[in-house]
Amino acid sequence: MNLLIRNVRLIDGNGGDPIPSVNVVVENGVISWIGEGNVAPSTHPHYEDINGEDLTLMPGTFDCHEHFAGDGGQNGVMAMNDDAPEVLLVKAAANAKRALMTGQTSARDVGSPYGISITLARQVATGAIPGPRITAAGQWIQRPTTWPYSMVHTIETAEQMRQVVMSQIAQGAGLIKVGATGVREDGTDYATLGPEIAGLVVNLAHVAGLKVAAHCTGFVGATEAVEAGIDSIEHCTNIDAHTAGLMAEKGTVAVPTMSTWDYRLNAAVRWGLTKEEIDESEARREASRASFRHMLDAGVKIAAGTDAGGSPVRHGTIVHEMEVMIEAGLTPMQAIMSATSIAADITGTLEETGTVEVGKLADLILVDGDPLSDLGAMRNVWAVYQGGRRIR
Repeated sequence: MNLLIRNVRLIDGNGGDPIPSVNVVVENGVISWIGEGNVAPSTHPHYEDINGEDLTLMPGTFDCHEHFAGDGGQNGVMAMNDDAPEVLLVKAAANAKRALMTGQTSARDVGSPYGISITLARQVATGAIPGPRITAAGQWIQRPTTWPYSMVHTIETAEQMRQVVMSQIAQGAGLIKVGATGVREDGTDYATLGPEIAGLVVNLAHVAGLKVAAHCTGFVGATEAVEAGIDSIEHCTNIDAHTAGLMAEKGTVAVPTMSTWDYRLNAAVRWGLTKEEIDESEARREASRASFRHMLDAGVKIAAGTDAGGSPVRHGTIVHEMEVMIEAGLTPMQAIMSATSIAADITGTLEETGTVEVGKLADLILVDGDPLSDLGAMRNVWAVYQGGRRIR
């Protein structure tokens, strides 16, 4: 796949200032040359030639927290309990394509019934199914009381955890996802894994070259997960200043999934939510924003993730997640990095994706507008390339 994109504004994903006029050559799906200034049209008969004047070239985006087997909507993750594995795989394929069409060229699927996400990731990698490059966990893994869902794999002992993790690695998982917090009836949280099991998961995954993601809605479980060396904290709803400082010290990445409460609040009227339900979502919003501020103040790396499919959030909405994080304190450039270079780092693919650089895969989007002045311009996707192949 060979192409020349010329005279285009470049935001490369590394956090530097945009370059107003750049030319990018892609050969065999890989970026082979980048040069500034204006150039004439290509005379090479085997190159697609694009005049990118007034367009912005960026890395394709990532969503670091998805569940492709779920469609989202009011029932959220519970809808996944009702379908057979083959139905879930069909739904997952459709959702993966939807995400790709919005310019999302990579994703983490952080848990699915029956390990559907691993099958989906393999099929996308072979080209049989269109979708983002997926780093996939298998089933969610928990000790009792983290999640109430039947499709979650529940373990009681360290040996059981070892067996499940090794089984998922053998199946081809790209990461391991565990639950690390439970919530009592009075709203207080507690750690569910314990230091021994948390450390075991980290050791097993890291030896296999995988990262570990932990579902954490409270600082107690998050602190235990960070101390054990878990790589990313998902949701981050109640992170205090101490835990945020520990995350920054350890290099733990936060995936706040702020779309989860934002979607519910935006849908409150059409869903007919009660005042109690609205108050609950508003309380979660305030806890999430306070946690976010603690993490920003501490210098924690933030990766963008929506919880699409595992909550009411729909797939292909990573731009809105970025907008909500900007409202909470990120700059537009930080938000872009959260969905490009930082996201690629936490998926373990930064050597190949996440930035526009020579030698990297040509996972690129062209957008009509300037996302640094209006992030919503990222919805105006003019073209999507994955490995140099035009998808849209």
